[in-house]
Amino acid sequence: MTKGTLITGLDMGSSKIAAVACEITKENTFKILAQEFAPSKGISRGTFIDLGEAVDAVSKVLEKLRNRISKRPENIYVNITGETIKGERSKGMIPISLRGREVTTADINRCINVASTIQLPFDRDIIHRIVQNFSIDDESLISSPLGLYASRLGCEVYIITASVNHIQNIYKCVNDAGYDAQEVVFTGMADSESLIDEKVKEEGAVLLDIGDSLTELSIFFGGGLRDIEIISIGAQDFRGGFKDNPAFKNILSRTGSTIEAFLKKRGKIGSVILTGGLVFADEIVEVMETHLPYRIRIGTVKDLKGVSSGLDSMRGVTAIGLARYAYKKHMKKTLEEKNIISRISTKVVDIFNNYF
Repeated sequence: MTKGTLITGLDMGSSKIAAVACEITKENTFKILAQEFAPSKGISRGTFIDLGEAVDAVSKVLEKLRNRISKRPENIYVNITGETIKGERSKGMIPISLRGREVTTADINRCINVASTIQLPFDRDIIHRIVQNFSIDDESLISSPLGLYASRLGCEVYIITASVNHIQNIYKCVNDAGYDAQEVVFTGMADSESLIDEKVKEEGAVLLDIGDSLTELSIFFGGGLRDIEIISIGAQDFRGGFKDNPAFKNILSRTGSTIEAFLKKRGKIGSVILTGGLVFADEIVEVMETHLPYRIRIGTVKDLKGVSSGLDSMRGVTAIGLARYAYKKHMKKTLEEKNIISRISTKVVDIFNNYF
């Protein structure tokens, strides 16, 4: 039984369903309690092909997890992937004051909302708003404008969207299994929480997730996600091996082209990190290094604490990443609440000193 806050990462893939239960302790530490896995059914290339089968698979995994931790899984974060996922950049700017004043958290949130106000087709919705950088007045590439004096505040965001129906089907699947989904998270975002530390994200890295029926390419630079591409090819398409397979060569070609296009526009790449079922294939790193002029390495789950073996952590990369994504949100909220209390306390002391 957990004594802190229970969070659950649920990875609904094409080959397996993975679930991990984690605890945020009263000391705000993160601990893995249990993991469970089962073959996936009813899902292919990130989309549902048989909802009933998918519901049954999810229900069984979560029930096994429930028995392991003696508590009902809650605060469930679920991954989303597939061809409906798209990414695009958008910019926005708001006035602060004619003579300038300090930029507040409210100003930053308002600016992000303005930059995120894009014209979307009626059948699409926003999953993530990822701030790329801020600008104040005529100064650009500001990482954090909070507290700086400015007359105008601008920002650039990378917006990830998906089909509304795709999103709703995920919520429905979890709901029909008897549980509530807290949030859907792009798989590349979740995987990065498991596999890439902040320094590597800052220096530039490509996360290449070659799954059973789908490949995701996520580019990180400057500390955040900068570009994505979804390729509808996976390990199941490499019949007879991957080394000389046209489908595998297609993945490598598209990966190389996407990286080159990114490098021409805005960033650097220090390494390519592999994840997904193909990482267990013999000579995968050596073969990829002959086609891509970058340092290639297999991703391993970082800072692993709790009940999880090395092999299970590799199978549970996305589920663990989803839980860590939730943990990061929890810590951000906790910090903001502490800052609000601190500011209120300071204001009360100032009033007392001024009047008494």
